[in-house]
Amino acid sequence: MARGRVRLGGMRILFLACVALAASCSSEAPAPVDVGPVVEAERAFAAQARTIGWVEAFEAYATPDAIVLEAGPVNAHQSLAGIDPANRGDTSLNWGPEFAGVSRGGDLGFTTGPYNGGDTAFGQYFTVWRRQTDGSWKWIYDGGANQTSPTIVNAAAEVEALPIGARGAGTEMAAIETVLREESELAQAAASNAGGAYQAVFAVTGRMNRDNQPTALGRGAAAALAGDGAIGFSAPQIVQASGNGDMVFTLGQARWEGGSGYYCRIWVLQTEGWRIGYDQILSRTLGELNAPPQAP
Repeated sequence: MARGRVRLGGMRILFLACVALAASCSSEAPAPVDVGPVVEAERAFAAQARTIGWVEAFEAYATPDAIVLEAGPVNAHQSLAGIDPANRGDTSLNWGPEFAGVSRGGDLGFTTGPYNGGDTAFGQYFTVWRRQTDGSWKWIYDGGANQTSPTIVNAAAEVEALPIGARGAGTEMAAIETVLREESELAQAAASNAGGAYQAVFAVTGRMNRDNQPTALGRGAAAALAGDGAIGFSAPQIVQASGNGDMVFTLGQARWEGGSGYYCRIWVLQTEGWRIGYDQILSRTLGELNAPPQAP
């Protein structure tokens, strides 16, 4: 009888251990998020550019307060209004998504992939999207890192999805407050070793782009691309978060030896904590690193 009770207890412990293990595995690998809506929006945006012209398409898909980078962040519609009229109707700009992420609430997302401008300009674009009250998607930021090698755009390419955790921080403000602390810690670490700083907070399948460099795929490649030198990051000038607090977009100034510019990042709340799912730095001539933010 005693042995039977021991066996029963052991079976119960084994059963409970299996349940705990299943729950642990479930929390480590939450169900993937459907990035289809934001991918479809990006592809429709690109298709419009090939049909009516890229300037017109950018205007049609941008929110009123959308941002692009000139010398600094400026309102996209103001920037587009200043483009040479000869470029209107130009359908030579082509691009397509290869990597994307969407918040579990389905209100904030991004895509990135190759772009090709008439076989004379090449690079990797990055678009941040927000779902509107009518259910449509509009972009709130668009920018691209240039590359020297020609890119091939496959409009129907299979798109890799960035994993995201099962739960968010609860609110936009909770996510923003936490990510601002993450940005501060990243800046402190990057001030002595940028690659090491990224290694600690980069998503396993995240991507990084720099001007005239191939895309870095994954944590190790991103750390290698960032290098072991110092990068000075300012606090973000622009921050946008998803409603349930699982995705945050940040934009701010960056300075390194021999150059300066702006960083643009997507942070996502994964099982292991907040991680950078996408990181881009675009070169620009800056004044003081902590200059007052420019109004979008």
